[in-house]
Amino acid sequence: MLIVQYMESLGNDFIVIDGVTQPYEPSSKEITKLLNYDHEFSIDQIMLILPPDNSKFDFKIKIYNQDGSEATNCVNGIRCISKYIFDQKLVFSNQISFMVGSDLIIARKTNADLLKIDMFNISFESKDIGLEDDKINSFTFNNKEIFFDVVSVGNPHAVIFNYDQQLNVPEVGAALQNSGIFKFGVNVGFANCISDSEINLRVVERGVGETQACGSGACAAAIIGNKVRNLSNKMKVNFNNGFLETETDLSSGKVSLTGNANYRAQAIELNL
Repeated sequence: MLIVQYMESLGNDFIVIDGVTQPYEPSSKEITKLLNYDHEFSIDQIMLILPPDNSKFDFKIKIYNQDGSEATNCVNGIRCISKYIFDQKLVFSNQISFMVGSDLIIARKTNADLLKIDMFNISFESKDIGLEDDKINSFTFNNKEIFFDVVSVGNPHAVIFNYDQQLNVPEVGAALQNSGIFKFGVNVGFANCISDSEINLRVVERGVGETQACGSGACAAAIIGNKVRNLSNKMKVNFNNGFLETETDLSSGKVSLTGNANYRAQAIELNL
């Protein structure tokens, strides 16, 4: 039996597995079985909490996509995990340090009972983004040239600003993901500016498809907006089911994101 917790943030649904109080690290076969289980909710990703490999961190996180592949970041899911850890009193402070891959991510509770996530892994290096050719900044879709900017926030993102509203976002996102421009695939953001400090955003995630919201996508769009388009370093990023607030510090390579996280149901036991 495996105890799982269903959680959500901005319409993204997650299975949170506490692999600390119930030691558990699944095989790829078990992940596939878990993803194909008849859950009450649609599942965007599985978030697995593990003991850290390094004493500098409080916990290690592993993230699995709908297709069973392992993701390298999911900020909406990390907020869910953070809320779970705080509520279960698995830490004795208002701050958690996570190991995600080799990156440090810090979560804090705010005075407004929101969760603030700090990341220190902004990179514009081709090797971190997985670009086959760093001179490429556009691709052709239905005979139209579409330009994008790129950044890594622990996972690779391409951001298309002020896109044509007639574009079929899922198709264009998938076309860029399958273009061969990126070695390991890419998350594709479609951003429209409302003001210097507010954007609307849609994201097509690798291994998932278009998603209701994407925390790392919000960070990527805010970073590109600040660096390339001279937008404010403090940004409100709107999705279908709410918004996130970001703050970018390019000089230190840090980006912060603030938002909520919620339970979808009580924890249950699954018989896998």
